[in-house]
Amino acid sequence: MTRFLLLAALAAAPLAAQPRTPATDAVRCSIDYAPAKACRLTDTVAGGGMHRMVFEAGGRRHVFVGRKQTGWWAGKLDGRPAMGYERNRGNMVLSTYDLKTTLSWWYPGQEHGSY
Repeated sequence: MTRFLLLAALAAAPLAAQPRTPATDAVRCSIDYAPAKACRLTDTVAGGGMHRMVFEAGGRRHVFVGRKQTGWWAGKLDGRPAMGYERNRGNMVLSTYDLKTTLSWWYPGQEHGSY
């Protein structure tokens, strides 16, 4: 009976609360204002619009977990409180509150975004 109730509850859960399959894209990244390089971005979206973005480049890995409100983002970058903003479509900047880590990323050909 307990198993039935659990399955019924899962079936009734709204789709928005279900995690979505991660999307992986080839992007360009600049970490701490270094010259841009090729990165791999894996973005997983969970319930409530929470994103988990993993950036991998040159043997380094950075993780941003947060949520978007209009063009602004709030969350944590590598476990530290962080904010971000979208410069324009296809270009985003993230920074820890203490400014020790800054990560900019964009899709190839979108360094200056699209309008």
